[in-house]
Amino acid sequence: MSKEQRLFEEYLAYHCAPALKKYKLANMFHIPRTAIPCIDSLVREYNEKFADKHLTFRILQADKPRITIYLYSFEILENVLLDPEIRTFLEQYDYPIHSLSACLDHLDKRMEETDFPHEIGIFLGYPLSDVLGFINNETCCCMGAWKVYSPKKAEYFKSLFKLFDHVRDQFIYAIENGVRIEQLV
Repeated sequence: MSKEQRLFEEYLAYHCAPALKKYKLANMFHIPRTAIPCIDSLVREYNEKFADKHLTFRILQADKPRITIYLYSFEILENVLLDPEIRTFLEQYDYPIHSLSACLDHLDKRMEETDFPHEIGIFLGYPLSDVLGFINNETCCCMGAWKVYSPKKAEYFKSLFKLFDHVRDQFIYAIENGVRIEQLV
């Protein structure tokens, strides 16, 4: 394994373990383009490795010194975007909801305008109610992978966030001990 592959797998273990295990729709992380100069070819390589797992890697903000790697389950995201409430919400931000690819192109454009557009939570698998709670500056009842605004769901999400932490720790330990990321998925 090359030095760049090892670094990429360390980033994946730390930032994307829940999505790699499909406990979460998607994860993303930022990386200086200079950290892994061959990132474009690595993303292509890992897309091939994980195609049978229905996981897709995409580079966002490709022309910036700090790029974003977005890992998502194509099937799950496609289903999320079929939800009428989510479609209505995203249309407010001019998302072309007729196509997943067009939505991701628009997300990339929105990230050029502002690093973290509020609607990005939908693309990371956050519940719409929590995305709206954040936008409306409501009182948060717990935090983990995102801020939760529904007290009724707080305990469920606290346990889910613990699962995310646990799987991340397992991935990090395994990678540190020479296991390849595709063996963990």
